[in-house]
Amino acid sequence: MEDLMSQMVKVVKSKYTFKETIERIKEKTKELGWNVIGEHDLAGKVGVKLTIIEVCNKDFAKKVLEKPENRWISAFMPCHFSVVENPDGVYVYCMNMGLFAKMIPGELGEILSEVSKVDEEIVGSIA
Repeated sequence: MEDLMSQMVKVVKSKYTFKETIERIKEKTKELGWNVIGEHDLAGKVGVKLTIIEVCNKDFAKKVLEKPENRWISAFMPCHFSVVENPDGVYVYCMNMGLFAKMIPGELGEILSEVSKVDEEIVGSIA
């Protein structure tokens, strides 16, 4: 089980400071035509320097959700990027959407595969 979990969550060590990492993720998101729809500073609530950035693209979301049989995917929306300061640096954690997309058949899986490419570009901007 632990091996499967490590595959489902992508971990990227940032080469930037905590604040710079957050800004770069937000900038790259906008550059790719997506929107930052939420930013949650949880440090005061969890005792760890942690910010969660939520991103979405209305065109992808509409295409996915227009079919009622696909609406279960809303439980995984929006895309989340967790920026965490660890003792050895700043890390970004996000769902491995590419692996998840492989588990979903048909058009929905294809759309999620496209989303995974965006996720890769976003985390690639801080590595």
